[in-house]
Amino acid sequence: MLDLILQHIQELPYNRLYLIVLVLIIVRLMKIASGSRFSISFINLFGTFCHELSHYIIGSLLWAKPTGFTLWPKRQSGGGFVLGSVSFSNIRFFNAIPTALAPLLLIFFAYYIEQNFFSLVDETALTFILYIFIIVVILENAIPSATDFKVAFDNMAGVVFYVGGALIYLNFDQVKAWLAPWVNFS
Repeated sequence: MLDLILQHIQELPYNRLYLIVLVLIIVRLMKIASGSRFSISFINLFGTFCHELSHYIIGSLLWAKPTGFTLWPKRQSGGGFVLGSVSFSNIRFFNAIPTALAPLLLIFFAYYIEQNFFSLVDETALTFILYIFIIVVILENAIPSATDFKVAFDNMAGVVFYVGGALIYLNFDQVKAWLAPWVNFS
């Protein structure tokens, strides 16, 4: 019996069914822990730190002037928890969207970990479980919160600025041809 269990543990990194089961266990643990602010904050501390740090870094780079950073969980009026937050004193049309949606950059961080994790550690069942846990937590925290979306799209000038910039970028040849009589692009 012990040999059979050890064989399954050794096959863990190579079996997709085990991968799915691991992800479900991690998600279930997070859901069970969500009733206690300390349990959920402990399980999700790394992801929350990455999420809030992304807001802080992008906000700092775009002059949003961070004024506070906390990872201390707070109960919301609806019964849930806010696991962390960053406050800013200079949210403007040009920095609201990138600052609020900064956690999406964690997708690239998860990809980097996916590509390099096993070059840094030996591939064992335990490191595989750690790898899955890290990837799940990072990707879960890459999703901007409802508050993040509200901050990002609350200012119509910022939406027009970024949508207009994207349209100009995607259609630059047509814009250039339209402006050619008035602007010399040489």
